[in-house]
This record gives sequence, structure tokens and C-alpha cells, in this order.
Amino acid sequence: MSVGKRVIKAGLRHLGYGTRRSEALAKRGPPASIPEPPPVDPIWPLPRHPGGRSDEEIRSEFAKYEFWHYPHEFEGGLSFPPRHNIPSPLVDIPERHLQRFKHFMPYLVQAQNGSLAGKRILDIACNCGFYSIQCALLGAEVVGFDARVELVEQANLVKSIVGVDKVEFRVLDFWDMSPETLGGTFDAVLSLGILYHLPNPLDALQLTKFMAREAILLDTAVSRSDKPVFDLKWEEPTDIRMATSSGIVAHPSRSAIDMMLKHIGAADGLRFPFALPI
Repeated sequence: MSVGKRVIKAGLRHLGYGTRRSEALAKRGPPASIPEPPPVDPIWPLPRHPGGRSDEEIRSEFAKYEFWHYPHEFEGGLSFPPRHNIPSPLVDIPERHLQRFKHFMPYLVQAQNGSLAGKRILDIACNCGFYSIQCALLGAEVVGFDARVELVEQANLVKSIVGVDKVEFRVLDFWDMSPETLGGTFDAVLSLGILYHLPNPLDALQLTKFMAREAILLDTAVSRSDKPVFDLKWEEPTDIRMATSSGIVAHPSRSAIDMMLKHIGAADGLRFPFALPI
């Protein structure tokens, strides 16, 4: 199969990101032409490495970081809420990351012939490593990277608590991503919540395609325009979920994404509707 043949596209905000429109889509269900895969549940609460850190030690390590994008829950009832510099009623929903996992990860597993075991997965802008660690717990060999040093430190902290050894985290800028810097290409690439924090979506998608042998899971906010346009915004690095530097970011419309994927030779794909109001 050629690179990008199994691109999975989830244009989140265009389909009603956190609005009643997503609930309406959920009631209708997926189109008949899209086979619904078997469910895949996240491994949650996260397991803890036997003989690892105590509850007190874990609390102390978590307290070293003022902000956390994802909530964390570990076996034994130890849990930590998300903390943002700019709180959001949507982003800070405790179960949001689990809902999103259950929504689109089954399609990624289906695209990998029903299992991630032995697959090589790249997690772009991995933040504190939620999806990287989940994929590793499902048997994949994972490389996750982020441009923020503190986020990679957080990811490595969670990795050490869980005791998973199939994931590696690196500090890397998106535009420095290449097969040379990351040890080759990957069976699947996770591009979750990064495209709309970048100024050049077409170049970003082309670079992402270079990294993928089979599948790209693309989760992005998009412009609501019906035309193939970019909605330019100015973004400041005021929170750990924002761009890493001040400047223009581009939100492509749904049709613009389709056109860009066609341009880079990755037009064959699957867009699936929401199953949950996430």
C-alpha cells in the first residue's frame, strides 16, 4: 500500500467540536459505507511499575510542574487533574481524553489490521505522552516528540511510573522531523491537535506524509468555511496547549484539507463522524 493510503481524517470542530451538532451526528451514527470497528478501550487507570515510586514520591514529582494538559489516574486511586494557565470548560473535562481515545483509536487499530502489536508509531507533538503510552501498552514501538522540554520531562515521568519500555520521548521541533532524526519511517503517525498550531498546513501535511508508511491519524480544528480556505489566527504561547512561539497559525477548512491531501498524494482516506460529544 502506498504512503498515506489509509489517512484517517477527523475534522473535529468543523463537525461540531463540543457542540450540539456532534450529538446529532452521534444519534444518526456513522454512514453505512464506513465499517464500524470493534471498540478499543484505553488502559485506565494507568498501571504502576511494581516496586516503583510511592504515592508520596509520585505526588512530589507531579507537583514540580505547574501545568498538565491531561489528567492522570494511576492504579491504587492516585489521580491528578489537568491544570492550564488558561482553563477551558471543554479542554478541562476530566474524561475528555478517554472519550477521544475511544472515538478514533479503534479506526487506527483497524487500519493496522486489528492490532498495534509490533507496529512502529510516531506521536507528533506528544505533549505529556498520553497517546504514546497507550499505544505502547497496546504493543506498539512508539516514538513521541514535543518541542517543549517540560512536556517531554512529564512524559518520561509518566513512562517511569507505568514502567513501559516500548516508548521513547524526544525534544524536537516539528519542522526538524525527518526519517533521519527519528530513525526511519513509521507504520502509523499520530497528528493529534498540532496542525492548527502551525502556519503552513500544506508543508506540515507533506512532512507528515514523509514519515508514514501506511496511516496518518489526523485530528484537527478547522475553519467552518465551505470554501477551501485557511483561517489565519494569531497565537501566543500562553498555555501548554498553544503554539510554542508567537505568530500566525492557520486553520484550514474541511475542503482545504481534502484538497491538500489530494495534492500530496494522500487523498484516499476515511473521515468518520463523532460517536461522542467531545
